[in-house]
Amino acid sequence: MRILVDRSGFGAVIGLVLLGCFFLLFVFKLRLPKYLLLYSSLFFLLVGYAATNAVLIHNEPIFTIRGVIRYFSYFAVFIVAYYSKVSFKQIFLLYTVIVLIESGLAVVQFLFFGKARPSGTFINSNHFSYFLVPYFSILLIVYKSYIPAFFVFLLSAFLGGMGGVISLLLVLFLFLSHYARRWQKLVAILLFPVFIAGAGFLMQNRVKELTDVTAVSERLAENQAGGGSSLVWRIVTWKLMYDELVEKDGLYSGMGLEYASLVSPYFLESSIREPHNDYLRVLLEFGLFGFALFLYALYYGLYKLRKNAIKQNSSYYYAIYAALAAIYLGMIVGNIVVLNTLWWLLLTIIAIIHKGEKQKESKAFV
Repeated sequence: MRILVDRSGFGAVIGLVLLGCFFLLFVFKLRLPKYLLLYSSLFFLLVGYAATNAVLIHNEPIFTIRGVIRYFSYFAVFIVAYYSKVSFKQIFLLYTVIVLIESGLAVVQFLFFGKARPSGTFINSNHFSYFLVPYFSILLIVYKSYIPAFFVFLLSAFLGGMGGVISLLLVLFLFLSHYARRWQKLVAILLFPVFIAGAGFLMQNRVKELTDVTAVSERLAENQAGGGSSLVWRIVTWKLMYDELVEKDGLYSGMGLEYASLVSPYFLESSIREPHNDYLRVLLEFGLFGFALFLYALYYGLYKLRKNAIKQNSSYYYAIYAALAAIYLGMIVGNIVVLNTLWWLLLTIIAIIHKGEKQKESKAFV
């Protein structure tokens, strides 16, 4: 439901309802594993600190709750999915239905409404592109559905999200480097030009935009963020945001939760856009300590997924590992950490896989 109302403004309401349902289950039914509480304690403390910091600096207690709801909903979705009876096949079927609906809407928007970068019901095409990353990874690695995966790749290129296409290419590279057989690698080498040609044709306008990348140094010197290609204004905007953070003495402590949110009443003065860089967003809101913890969490998550994938020879774990690695790459140029629609579905999938592992371990000890 959250995906289908992304533009309507009801996303936060759905998140609040979801969080409320979780707390009811937590009080009356759920028992959280101790190890999970231990790992997540730093997460709760960090979000709580950033929220408190925002209230102290900007005196906006009501709006700050918005960010708390978003991040806590990620944890809530994981726990609810962990204790649910939903299977991997069922959640992937739901994933497929959503992708088909959104794809159809995107085609309609392009053909009949003249949208150069259609997005379905997502806020923008970039969000849709990143939403496709785990789906592409699962199709490719778990189900070995190569033709549907190829069409998903073309769909991402059609949407015009360059970061999404690059993320999908990383998933493809990880698949070929670890999971593909020799003949599949040879076929992939032969088909790779087709991938690139198809993406280049669908994204020719985006590629042309990159010709002004040589103007980056000049724009940086003049602090001129407006105009130019998306990459150029991103780089200049990152510099302006960082300069403002240092100027306000927020480098070490951060400037509080939602400081990098465009709809925030205490949004940055240096930009009219969100960071389009999740690493910078975390630095802006959580400071250096939070940024260091964030990087460690990313590393630890990838390490554990890859380790389990190799140890158990699990295509499920490797698919999620490849998807997360690609998403972490996309975070350099995207606003992904705040994309509820992606994380709710992805964390549900991770919880279901993790539950399956725990059940196997308990049976082994019996």
